[in-house]
Amino acid sequence: MAAASYLHNSKKIYFVKLDIYGKYAYVNNYFASQFSFLQTDLKGASGTIAIHPRDYDAYYSALDKCFEDADYTCNLLLRMVKEGGGCFLTDWEFSACFDSAGKPEGVSCIGFNTTDASLNQLRLEMKLQSLKMISDSSSDGILLLDSNYKIIAHNRPAENLSLELYKKQYLPGDDFRKYIRPGAEQLFYRQFNAALLGTLNEEVFEMVKRDGTIVALKVQMTPVYNDNNSAVSGVAIITKDVTVVQELNNRLNTISAMQSHQIRRPVANMMSLVNLIDSAKLDESEKEYLQLLKTSINQLEEEIRQIVNTARKV
Repeated sequence: MAAASYLHNSKKIYFVKLDIYGKYAYVNNYFASQFSFLQTDLKGASGTIAIHPRDYDAYYSALDKCFEDADYTCNLLLRMVKEGGGCFLTDWEFSACFDSAGKPEGVSCIGFNTTDASLNQLRLEMKLQSLKMISDSSSDGILLLDSNYKIIAHNRPAENLSLELYKKQYLPGDDFRKYIRPGAEQLFYRQFNAALLGTLNEEVFEMVKRDGTIVALKVQMTPVYNDNNSAVSGVAIITKDVTVVQELNNRLNTISAMQSHQIRRPVANMMSLVNLIDSAKLDESEKEYLQLLKTSINQLEEEIRQIVNTARKV
């Protein structure tokens, strides 16, 4: 399920988009229903229409920061107006959004009422759905789990990979452990638990697709923190296809090994000849030239060693 669809249909998370002038370009059904008492068409209205006047400055400051830094994500608390008067507190995440040409077109805002009984779960869902919106355009598969292994969200590349490898489609709420390939359980639990403790880790696996081709996947597990970064709320599993890179590395290692052997052989022959010459009677000038030749051969040997070591690290 795409993030936009999830947020559009959510009955507990507000999702709105503001244009570059701070006006509502889009509001989801939940937000529209919560503020229907304003009796106005929210689309095209100022984003401050539902905000308590005391928080106008915080609202505009968040917009400015998003436009100044495309990678900036702003978390803030806003007081929203209530029907009949008064206000209630909401928790929001603002981030810049872009058109197909990569130009800023506004700000995406995801939020919820902080008086909701399932506050921690909403915070996690808001954070993960925000991440998913960004990640849907990525080529990496991103899967988001809570601390009990339940799937909260995933992007399209992750879903495609699941179909290719497991012949199964990820479903929100599923226990991810049923997707783990046999024999990999112990490594999964070790990495997952490490991520829950705040440690990022990664591993490269070779997997077999349904068509029989072998792919190399770099799987990274990274902790997802709550809104104040005081505790880990879940784990993000990021999967990158590194098959091409792995094949290139293997070829480089093969080439470096072959070249190392082929180049070192004549170098060794030269050193043997130098040693034979060194055993002969030479005058001081000849000895000096011979020593320079030895030094050059040793330097050449060291350069070859460095090249081979560098190639093996690529």
